[in-house]
Amino acid sequence: MTDPLPDYYRAAVVPEQLRAGLCALCRTPTGGSEFCSKCSNAPYRPDAAGFTSYAIDSAPSGNDMHRYKDSPPGPQALDGVRLLLEHGLAHLGCAEALAGTGLDAVAVIPSRTHHVPGTPSPLQRLCSRTLPRDLPTVGLSPTPGSTSDRRVRADAFDIDDCRSPSHVLIIDDTWVSGATMLSAVWDMRRRGVERVSMLALARWLNRQYSFTNDFIRRVDSARAWRRPQDVCPFTPDGECPQ
Repeated sequence: MTDPLPDYYRAAVVPEQLRAGLCALCRTPTGGSEFCSKCSNAPYRPDAAGFTSYAIDSAPSGNDMHRYKDSPPGPQALDGVRLLLEHGLAHLGCAEALAGTGLDAVAVIPSRTHHVPGTPSPLQRLCSRTLPRDLPTVGLSPTPGSTSDRRVRADAFDIDDCRSPSHVLIIDDTWVSGATMLSAVWDMRRRGVERVSMLALARWLNRQYSFTNDFIRRVDSARAWRRPQDVCPFTPDGECPQ
């Protein structure tokens, strides 16, 4: 059992009556479609997709996802992101159950915009201290010239050492457009990985979009937000599949 998160964190899980119009993969408001345009058009989707929380722009949850990367990082933000990671990792068995096979390895998304070869990103540093010691790591690095242009690409990452695992979990801190994670899933598939799961610590919600703003208002009005530590991040209803 990890420590509780500050009460401004919101689980990416809402009651069934409020899930209508959410993307079946990334849980963003779509206005009624089963998938958002990015997830609908992705060449490959993950076998299991986990989101530990929603991060709302201009709110404390969204600010933390930026401030934990500061130099030096904000202590409260860093602790919050660490707890999101711990809560997500506590459900690795749920990803295995949904994918139908045990995990062989984990890959952590590196920074593309601010990538420095040989220097781990803030998320990679957190994961190096938090991931199970017996879980091998698959090295990911941006291909030369690769940037966060919000396009799903088959060549966004170089995979340093795959060793033919059958099930890899990809971890990222924030899913905004989904292009980074979906590109990594595509790259893994191209390398022959049979099952690919993903865990995003936060699914970004931008209030500038009318569908998103309406969704936030509806959940606020229903007082239906839940705590990330109380739910499974890999299922829309928050119930563990095991």
